Amino acid sequence: MVHLMPKQGCVIFSHPYNWINVPNSLKHMQLVDIPVGDIKVLNRLRKRDDIKVQELATSIKDIDLLHPIAVAKKDDHYVLLSGEHRLSAYKLLERPTIPSVVRPNDKLINTLVEVSENLCSKRLNAIEESKFIVKREQILIQLGRKAVVGSNQYTEDKITNTELANQLGITRRVYQYKKQVANLHPKVQAMLGETKYANNMMDMVKLSKCDEGIQLEVAKILSTGETTSFNRAYIIAKLNLLPDAWSEENKKLREEIMMPRSIMKFERKRDKLNDICMTVSHNEELRRTKKKALFGTNIVSNYTMLPEHSRWFVKYFSNEGDVVADSFFGKGTNLIASAYEGRKIIGWDLSKNNVDAVRKTCIDHTRIKSEDCKLYDTCGIEMEEYKDAHDIIDLALTDIPYFQAEVYNPDDSRDLGNIKKIDYFLEKLEKYLINIKRLIKPSCYKSKIYKPIIIKCGTKRLGDKGIIDLGTELELLARKVELTIHDKIYNELKSAYASYGLKQSIENRYTVKSHETNLVLLKYK
Repeated sequence: MVHLMPKQGCVIFSHPYNWINVPNSLKHMQLVDIPVGDIKVLNRLRKRDDIKVQELATSIKDIDLLHPIAVAKKDDHYVLLSGEHRLSAYKLLERPTIPSVVRPNDKLINTLVEVSENLCSKRLNAIEESKFIVKREQILIQLGRKAVVGSNQYTEDKITNTELANQLGITRRVYQYKKQVANLHPKVQAMLGETKYANNMMDMVKLSKCDEGIQLEVAKILSTGETTSFNRAYIIAKLNLLPDAWSEENKKLREEIMMPRSIMKFERKRDKLNDICMTVSHNEELRRTKKKALFGTNIVSNYTMLPEHSRWFVKYFSNEGDVVADSFFGKGTNLIASAYEGRKIIGWDLSKNNVDAVRKTCIDHTRIKSEDCKLYDTCGIEMEEYKDAHDIIDLALTDIPYFQAEVYNPDDSRDLGNIKKIDYFLEKLEKYLINIKRLIKPSCYKSKIYKPIIIKCGTKRLGDKGIIDLGTELELLARKVELTIHDKIYNELKSAYASYGLKQSIENRYTVKSHETNLVLLKYK
């Protein structure tokens, strides 16, 4: 405590920071009135706050100075140790002298006094406080008063971090947090030191643990006002500086396809691929009427696959030069899209006319070579042409026939449309899965190698027998033959026939089928 005496007097001064263990010779100092003009303010660790100066001036004017400043005698003048705001307030009030504690001039002790006084201030932000904590420790180590790593502080009676923390009225853990903030990059300290963000200690601790690049990026974002939230600035900085981990292949893919979502919506593009596919899908010699329906005076057209649907799966799950197979290719949309995108193709369809038309279209309108276009008018379940082959297909992409949906070849027992019993139908699909599993190349999750079997499947309504959901049935079969269900992707189904069936849907209280399920199956080693 300081015991004030009348001005010009002299008192015995009991040092308020006796925990520092300064030498006994420094524990008694004079309190005198010193001319304000004789006190020099050198480089200060803490910047002056003009608002605080004004507040102090008002207080001093009302109740006078409660605590003297501290100075050190040097030659013919005094050097300010602590109390710059009080000194500035006296200058503002134009008072000629100020009560001062005069200390012997010792550079380390002078700095220690300034640091210690500021640490007792409640106006320090986290960055300022960390600077003073680190500076104080450095001085105490130089004075031989603080324990360091490797020393025996108990036998040497040196002060520890726990004791320093207790002197500030905080736990050792909080003390370490406050000290950690000093690890902020110097430029970051300068950029944020006088902002509101420096008041949040834990934000500054979090930032101090980041590398230099993140620290500087966060400080830049906050100082420029790009965001007013530290957490948002932290996230943005991380994203801005995130290493580009994309492979060139995936960068290209990211630019070419839509966001891969679990529910996809494909639109028909009026482009060259669409025109090529239409030469087959709208070939009157190949068309088969699935259902006859009139809506008013208009004939409801059959549903046809969207080329963009096929192209998306081809590009997402295969690369140029890969082999794509379709065991039930019909009008060949999957295979034409594959050939158009530079893939080799293998396909099966029971109609020779379909096979010839799709082959001619691929050869005439895509870059595929004739030897890479292998199409067969045989059974796509048995795939006899490859009965001894293994691991030759990169992507199996097929639009499997619905149960009892249509009959293309009424006299051909191989046509799935002729099967009337669901159990027998599923036996055929199981046989298909066994064979296509043998032909598909293995995938490897660790190496990010994916060679999928993708099956587009829908549902069939059977009146009072309910519905057959082929997606569900195929999931069960896939597990049975030890294929892994990698993903399920739904796509919006746009069918003119849906509007025609609206009345029937409402009468029977079920929904209009507006989606199809695409199962993505993998064979792991």
